[in-house]
Amino acid sequence: MINLLTKILLIISNALLVPDILLLFFFTGVTVVYLGGIIAEYLKRKKYEPLFREFISEIKSHPERRLRVEDIPSNYGFVSKVLMKMPRGAYEKQLDDAQLAMESAVSRLSLGIRLGPMLGLAGTLIPLGPALVAMAEGNIAALSQNLVIAFTTTVVGLFIGGVSYVMYLIRQRWYAQDLNDLEFIIKRLE
Repeated sequence: MINLLTKILLIISNALLVPDILLLFFFTGVTVVYLGGIIAEYLKRKKYEPLFREFISEIKSHPERRLRVEDIPSNYGFVSKVLMKMPRGAYEKQLDDAQLAMESAVSRLSLGIRLGPMLGLAGTLIPLGPALVAMAEGNIAALSQNLVIAFTTTVVGLFIGGVSYVMYLIRQRWYAQDLNDLEFIIKRLE
């Protein structure tokens, strides 16, 4: 009876290997696309950040000065985009919407942080059963093939999780600064 149950579990486990590998491919692609997006955002921020910091510094040096939306530089990414869309008087709502959009962008990365290593671990453990069976039968070719699958899925899963985590930290820092800038500018708008 136990042998039958063990064989059934082995069949179920082996059936999960293909979806696991496909999900690893999918999340690797998504991670690479997000990495491209963060590089593009970094280059844009690098180009316009000094100008925007100068603008913020100028506002701070004249505390009595009130701002109009037209005074805000239109070429500084998310902050400018949010401020240009703001109807008069709806500043708090726009600020809340901006915060939700930023949280949404960052939370997508948390999926890769959690699922990458999970899928990598599953891809490691699933082929170990057949690898042990192959070792018991003396089939070195099947053993080595299953071990290669086990180790490569681990590496890919850790790559997805690690890169997602780094992007998460970078975006979280950027967006915290953006929200701080938005709040500061909104307090100074007429």
